Amino acid sequence: MSHELPAVRRVKLELLLQKFGPGATLAILPFATATALFFQHLRPGPLAGVWLGVFYVLALVRFVHMRAIVRMGRLGDDDIEPVLRVVTRYMVVTGLVWGLAPWMIMPLDDGLYKGLMTALMLGVVSTAGAVYASHRRTIAAVHVPAAIGLITALIWSGTALDWLLVVTTVAYIATSRRLTFNQAELLSSSLAARFENEDLAHKLAQQVELVEEANREKSRFLASASHDLRQPLHAISLFTSVLQGAGLGGSNGETVSRLGHSVRMLSESLDTMLDVSRLDAGAVQPHLQAIRLHALFVSLHNTFGFRAQEKGLQLRMRAPGDLVVSSDPMLLERLLGNLIDNAIKYTERGGVVIAARAPGVGARAGRLRIDIVDTGVGIAPRFQKLVFDEYYQVDNPQRNRTRGLGIGLSIVRRLSELLAHEVQLRSRPERGTRFSVWVPLAHARPDVSAPETGMDFPMVDRRRLPAQVLVLDDEPDSREALASLLRSHGCLVQMAADVDEAERALQHHDVQAVVADFRLPGERNGLEFLLALRNTRPELQGLLVTGETLPARIAAIKASGVPCLFKPVRAEALLAALVR
Repeated sequence: MSHELPAVRRVKLELLLQKFGPGATLAILPFATATALFFQHLRPGPLAGVWLGVFYVLALVRFVHMRAIVRMGRLGDDDIEPVLRVVTRYMVVTGLVWGLAPWMIMPLDDGLYKGLMTALMLGVVSTAGAVYASHRRTIAAVHVPAAIGLITALIWSGTALDWLLVVTTVAYIATSRRLTFNQAELLSSSLAARFENEDLAHKLAQQVELVEEANREKSRFLASASHDLRQPLHAISLFTSVLQGAGLGGSNGETVSRLGHSVRMLSESLDTMLDVSRLDAGAVQPHLQAIRLHALFVSLHNTFGFRAQEKGLQLRMRAPGDLVVSSDPMLLERLLGNLIDNAIKYTERGGVVIAARAPGVGARAGRLRIDIVDTGVGIAPRFQKLVFDEYYQVDNPQRNRTRGLGIGLSIVRRLSELLAHEVQLRSRPERGTRFSVWVPLAHARPDVSAPETGMDFPMVDRRRLPAQVLVLDDEPDSREALASLLRSHGCLVQMAADVDEAERALQHHDVQAVVADFRLPGERNGLEFLLALRNTRPELQGLLVTGETLPARIAAIKASGVPCLFKPVRAEALLAALVR
């Protein structure tokens, strides 16, 4: 029993049946007929006809049997060995018939024709070895009986020429057999390697699918967990804004202020994770414009100067001349801000320098280099590629919250790819780190009427808010918090927990705006409800407020064109979105 893989054995048998099938059986008859007629012409007699008749009978039986095997179709694993045994037996009989040819039709007294018969027989042996080389046993099944018939006939004749032909025949068949055996082994090895590679590829594909499914499960879990966290935090944020607007004094006012600070810190952490989802979803598209680098640096210093001062660090910014670069102002500020934030977190003494260097030359001609250099802990070479992965943090095994979530640099990587701003990292442990960002120089001056950086919201004019707003949210706390905020700014509020309630409210109240959550009970979500209103009530202002973070959901929301804010929403941002 062969130890080969079943797939290898099946392919080898299929190759053999192609060469030994019904068509091949009929193809050899003209050669056998020509051989018999040639030697019959040299020496007339009945033996040539008898030999040819035996050959035809064998061919007929073999043709019928092989056609039946071919009609079986794809062979099962249990059929391979029995069919191979049948084919081998036919080959043995075929070899015996050819082995009878020297005895029955070769003139034993004529050296010339004995040499011719020897050449014909060796040709038959060589052809059989090449054609049936998929199996060693089939090679031997033809070689051995045919060679024995020829050699014994030559020995029986016994002349010096005959012995020379015997030696030549033995040497030729031994060489041919070795070569064809090697060919059979090579075929087996090649097929085994092919199927092993296919098996490995299949297993690898399965592993990749498992990893991708695990990643999808992780994304769904994180999205669900993020959504569930955002819901109560959204309510807390809005209630806190209402309290802050109430003008509480003394210790109560201080407590509310601290509560607001804590809520903002937690909101920033969740917003950071949301940024990753939005970038992965393609929901962020850069809007390139000319930016004054000095104004950008001033904005960054205003954002991070106090934090650096709290840690006793120096934060210095240098920008030679009136440099203007081409980028998206908000995205570039976020990219540089993440790098500065990271530098401050990992620097305990010394300082952080942000410097704009002279334009590059050669491949970097027309681009400006912005360096963020710190005197912090540094990054060992083996970790320098890992720091751009999500949740990876150098020297923070205890997950100290003050050092963030480990997402900042992964956002830097995504933003650098989105903006096509190359980011380089150089660092030495205990000496500090330098991040370099290459930004194209602008060919035009910036539009002075356009805000370049920052995300501050103007004071909301209550007169420009909708007079009556429908709040659609199935979470009672979120619904009440948003309603309280809107009422504190002079709006009438109708509330609904599902689409049916919302439709009834729209029928009975003069609503100017609808603020809807994405996830709602029932078959329709908030986005679908707002899209339907866009067609039936185009005068209504629609705003989607959601805690969704799945990239596919974010992409769908962006494609819809419906205005959207992500929970937890700052009160100022929500009110600004409702201003008419």
